[in-house]
Amino acid sequence: MNPFRPLVWLYQLLRHDAFAAVELLVPARGPLRQGYRLARWLGNSGASSNITLGGPRPGRRLARAFQRIGPTFIKLGQIAATRADLLGEEVARDLSMLHDQLPASDPAAIRQQLESELDAPLSRLFTHFESEPISAASVAQVHFAVTPEGQKVAVKVLRPGVQRDFARDLGPLKFWAGLGQSLVPPLRQLQPRGLVEEFAKQVQIELDLRLEAASMDEIRDLHRDDRRMVVPKVVWELTTPSVLTMSREFGIPIDERQQLIDAGLDVAEVLTTAATLFFKGVFQLGVFHGDQHAGNMFIKPDGRVLFVDFGIVGRIDQRTRFFLADMMRDLLERRYGDLAQRYADQGYLPPDADVQQFALALRALAEPIMGQPLEKVSFALLLGNLLAMGRRFGLAIEPELFLLQKNMLMAEGIARSLDPSLNIWTIAQPLITKWMWDNRGPQAQVTRTLSQAANMAEKLPELIQRADATLKDLESQRGRPAISAGTLVWGAIAATLAIAGGVTLASWL
Repeated sequence: MNPFRPLVWLYQLLRHDAFAAVELLVPARGPLRQGYRLARWLGNSGASSNITLGGPRPGRRLARAFQRIGPTFIKLGQIAATRADLLGEEVARDLSMLHDQLPASDPAAIRQQLESELDAPLSRLFTHFESEPISAASVAQVHFAVTPEGQKVAVKVLRPGVQRDFARDLGPLKFWAGLGQSLVPPLRQLQPRGLVEEFAKQVQIELDLRLEAASMDEIRDLHRDDRRMVVPKVVWELTTPSVLTMSREFGIPIDERQQLIDAGLDVAEVLTTAATLFFKGVFQLGVFHGDQHAGNMFIKPDGRVLFVDFGIVGRIDQRTRFFLADMMRDLLERRYGDLAQRYADQGYLPPDADVQQFALALRALAEPIMGQPLEKVSFALLLGNLLAMGRRFGLAIEPELFLLQKNMLMAEGIARSLDPSLNIWTIAQPLITKWMWDNRGPQAQVTRTLSQAANMAEKLPELIQRADATLKDLESQRGRPAISAGTLVWGAIAATLAIAGGVTLASWL
């Protein structure tokens, strides 16, 4: 690890005068503002030309600087592109170019990597291979090809040397994040080292394309009966850790409003379908595409939604899904006391926290947002604020909620760019209500009770055997007869069923 690597980062940021892009994050006064002014002065002095280094717009210059530094900062820029609430709409829009508008790798190096990974000459692997990629991102690029069997495919190939490039920057990032966390008290609450470690784990997953192929295959299988969604099919025999081959699919980028209209598609219907699929993944399945920006979502001519790039997949357990649904309902009805108590009951709030004070903080946070017309309410911004406030109250926060919030921001951004009058949360509300009824209503309660009883019945012989052996031991030790093991176990089962039946009846009433 090279601890002086940050000097290279600083040099590129200054050379591109990129610090102007983060002005909204800098306090109006104090040491950080002074440091920002110094960085701007150095940047203006050192930049050879704004035009040659990204142009006059700060977001473009920041994106170019991240490109020069390497893939680690390109990935960080992609994450920052979802935070228009922090950086401003223009900077976030400029950073979005980092998703799939990057320079391509050398064609000869890509060819060599393909032949090495698939252990065959390119001419034997494909009858046609387009050397110019259709998209190039930080980790990999995608090429169209045709197999000897005549199948049209898309081939995703890791950029040569990308593992080395990530390792070069992740080590110093961890080191300096840990040092800053130790020496700067305000940073301790943000846990920068932990954030960098989570980022590093995600990068390692993205660097093994077999894992992306598995995620793609899983989500395709989960939605196999849903005619509204399209997921490419993995060609496993041409897939390795550095190469992912899949069926070739086409569609209109979801944020291209005019193209959608020219194709005869109803924009509101497209948004409804996309939002429905998003909430189905989050609440019904607990598995969702974790990078739902416009470069990964397309619309087929018949209105189906095509998803690509499954390097990031979010997973949410049922307990967290129930909590999210309850939270949205409480917020819509402005029941902040109920929501604060729910945080406490679910164990998210520390035992020594003041629930009433937390309810007051929730009200202060939510009212400015919830007081707007529903079509202007941003649940993504609200969830982001809740997660930020959680640090102040010491909340135990599920890491997947940060990924969910990022996808909410992207979904809202796409929806509002297509139809500002339509809010995806108006679409979500009835879907979530139905899901809650299906999973918490009387029928669901009875089904769970019967399932638990069936599981207990399967274990009954083993339970009776163990209980009988235990009672015989007690009888031999104490010298007096014991209750029959069968009677004891059946009594316990009867009591369990009676309690479960009572709970079910009470919830139904």
